[in-house]
Amino acid sequence: MTYFPICLFIIFIVYWRLFITHFLSVNIIIIIIIIIIIIIIIIIIIIIIITIIIIIIIIIIIIITITIIIIIIIIIIIIIIIIIIIIVIIIIIIIVIIVVVVVVVVVVVDVVLFCWHHPYYKYL
Repeated sequence: MTYFPICLFIIFIVYWRLFITHFLSVNIIIIIIIIIIIIIIIIIIIIIIITIIIIIIIIIIIIITITIIIIIIIIIIIIIIIIIIIIVIIIIIIIVIIVVVVVVVVVVVDVVLFCWHHPYYKYL
């Protein structure tokens, strides 16, 4: 009978240690699983942020290229309009010069012919 409490105490200590080690091992496994899940969530969040940044950069690049293309097209249209205006002005100047020359020639020829055939101016 005297050994019974000692045996109980030893059994209690052994079972207590087994319980503690089992509890700790289960806790460690749970902690490791939680850490792994947190790491996976952080990696997923980082990947999502990186893809969002890449998408924003691509959209900005597309917008910049579209505006550059639109500016180039507008510049080309302005240059074409200026060239057309210059060509029209040159054509108008040429037509005016031709008309003036023709009018002057016709007037001079008419005056000369008039003077040539008119009796009063015949002696001049």
